[in-house]
Amino acid sequence: MGELVITIDSQAEIAALNNLCTRLEIDAVAAGRSVGEELEARTDLELAALFCGYQWAEELGKRGQERQDVAQAAVALVTAERPGLPAFDPKATANFRIQVSRWLGLD
Repeated sequence: MGELVITIDSQAEIAALNNLCTRLEIDAVAAGRSVGEELEARTDLELAALFCGYQWAEELGKRGQERQDVAQAAVALVTAERPGLPAFDPKATANFRIQVSRWLGLD
């Protein structure tokens, strides 16, 4: 079996990745950190959940604060680790971090 990867193929996925990177940049400035430091402060699971939340928001046509709310709800749901909820594969989320880093120009 090959590497597990979260791919960025559709317009919704590209928009979600752009929103995720923008969120990291905004949070970095607010915290007085570099974007690289902000990226490192996030867990692989949190990054993947934010991406999925932003993708979901894009597909639902959410904008502005509603988009942020959907993304944060996805993070809360995924990171709660409740039985019966879908799980992210750790190898896929680790590889996703690399994609985010490249998208931000940090590699």
